[in-house]
Amino acid sequence: MSALHLGVVHADLLTFDCDVVVLKHAQGFYAADGAVAERLVTLGLTWQSLEVPAGAAAWVETRGTLKSPLALFLGTVPLSKLGYHEIRQLAVRLLKALEDRPGLRHVACTTHGVGFGLDEDESVLALVGGLVEAFQRGAGPSSLERITVVEKREGRARRMQVALRDGLGDTAGVTAQPGGGFLVQRQQGFLPAAALASAGTSSSTKPHAFVAMPFVPELEDVFHYAIATPVKQAGLLCERVDQAVFDGLIIERIRERIETARVVIADLSYSNPNVYLEVGYAWGRQRPVILCVRDLNELRFDVKGHRCLVYRSIRELEGLLARELAAVVR
Repeated sequence: MSALHLGVVHADLLTFDCDVVVLKHAQGFYAADGAVAERLVTLGLTWQSLEVPAGAAAWVETRGTLKSPLALFLGTVPLSKLGYHEIRQLAVRLLKALEDRPGLRHVACTTHGVGFGLDEDESVLALVGGLVEAFQRGAGPSSLERITVVEKREGRARRMQVALRDGLGDTAGVTAQPGGGFLVQRQQGFLPAAALASAGTSSSTKPHAFVAMPFVPELEDVFHYAIATPVKQAGLLCERVDQAVFDGLIIERIRERIETARVVIADLSYSNPNVYLEVGYAWGRQRPVILCVRDLNELRFDVKGHRCLVYRSIRELEGLLARELAAVVR
């Protein structure tokens, strides 16, 4: 094994053709790992039998419930404690765990923490940065040829492909492939490029913006283009929880990320009560808050006395936020 193909594709992990799917167990089942576990319990397995303590690993034969014949669960810290550094460590553990099963050629996995409060680009760079560095240092079975990061949302998959193109572009021993993805070569004494060295290792010290907004399809482009673009241009990570219903762990994550945010950006469109609660908490913790809304008539009395950016288009909000963030960062 002297080279490894690594890339992101838009697909469904449940029907993706590979030798093994690798998932996390963050002391609970969420997103893709929850969907896979739900399939596996139809075999007669219990949810409890699929729980994996932090630091441990469990192999499961899928017996036709997935396209992949094997699933590997890696136990991690609880979701509320899962950050970029932990994602990078998880990538290293992934390659090490595969060494227990010689003969594996194609592995599929997902990103982690996206949708639960982590920056999309930084999360995929932390994962891939860990995989690249560990592989180049010799980790992984000799049979391994390909690792594919599978993302069910088409738009997110495209954005992650761009993030990897930018993040991997100057990395020694990594070559972009004409059909997509990258070829990673083994190297001696490998020193990662700056973009990958920072992803997951120093991410916890990077300033971030926390975005509070309704989880509705109509505002997806507002977040990714009108909000995330100026946030990242200002040198901040852009974090948001993509959940309509909050449980205890999600609430804990929201509180922690608000408390440590350089700034909180809240879109008050649709008068979502969760967003108002997050704004109130940010004010209580004395964090800078930038309010925005599509229509002033959507504002509730709680915030009508506060300055609010009113926007009619994505381009307009992008410009307004860029000016506001420049003042905050200064």
